Amino acid sequence: MQATAQRFRLNELCGVNGSSYLVETAGGYAILQTDQVPADGRRVLLCAFGRLQIAVVMGGSLITEDGECLEGEALDDVRLVGVVTHTIHPVSSDENPFM
Repeated sequence: MQATAQRFRLNELCGVNGSSYLVETAGGYAILQTDQVPADGRRVLLCAFGRLQIAVVMGGSLITEDGECLEGEALDDVRLVGVVTHTIHPVSSDENPFM
């Protein structure tokens, strides 16, 4: 008896299209869409203070992964890269990998 594995493509699993990008982050990879409008509660990839960061949209502010709140004039120095739709963490660095 031979086991067979079904093969999936990234576009089938994650809805990847022409506006999708795969970006390496400190914890693995992020798939982002540049054609989506960020809404409250969504994670976004942004460039702020010379580095890429992931943040959550909360009203008129952005909450970064390290808990910093970016709002008001601080947003003038922030460039939104895209909406994060999926994250991929390496199996070797996490006891509970997920996507």
